[in-house]
Amino acid sequence: MKFLELNKKRHAVKQFNDQKVDVNDLRTAIEIATLAPSANNIQPWKFVIVKDKKAELAKDLPQGNKQQVLSAQYVIALFSDTDLVQRSRKIARIGAKALPDDLIGYYMETLPARFAQFNEVKIAEYLALNSGIVAMNLVLALTDQKISSNMILGFDKTKTNAILDIDNRFRPELLITVGYSDDQLNPSYRLPVDELIERR
Repeated sequence: MKFLELNKKRHAVKQFNDQKVDVNDLRTAIEIATLAPSANNIQPWKFVIVKDKKAELAKDLPQGNKQQVLSAQYVIALFSDTDLVQRSRKIARIGAKALPDDLIGYYMETLPARFAQFNEVKIAEYLALNSGIVAMNLVLALTDQKISSNMILGFDKTKTNAILDIDNRFRPELLITVGYSDDQLNPSYRLPVDELIERR
């Protein structure tokens, strides 16, 4: 599918039908999503595919988001790794056989020293940027497989880790509802591109 056509087919779908989603298709979409660029190639992502705990996840959501989560076949909870030092060293360990020595040193020494200087605000900004990039890649990958989705920001992030039994080192970023839909959606309004561009 051409990229323009793919983007035109992607919509925020909030009502899903009962058609089953193959979890292997979700795995494929996540694998494609992880080809997204990330700052320093740190790939600070964790994806949790939620089926059994959907109701618990939906319990305290605003009504619209609650119904969306309950009707979705799956919810993908996107987390980011707040321990950037350990994340960097993990890449070096897992990639040890594939990475050249200079990159092993980069991930084991150079980046950890840099990340150790980050304050809480800098870490939050860094993780938010990387999460946004991979999330967009994910919904496009789902769209390419004709699977509908929507990104939810409106949820209580203080409860997500406990509900899903995820270490507090990982910060919840988004919930992405996934399923098939019978809705025929019209394109959302977009500002004319010339309203967004300035030249100097």
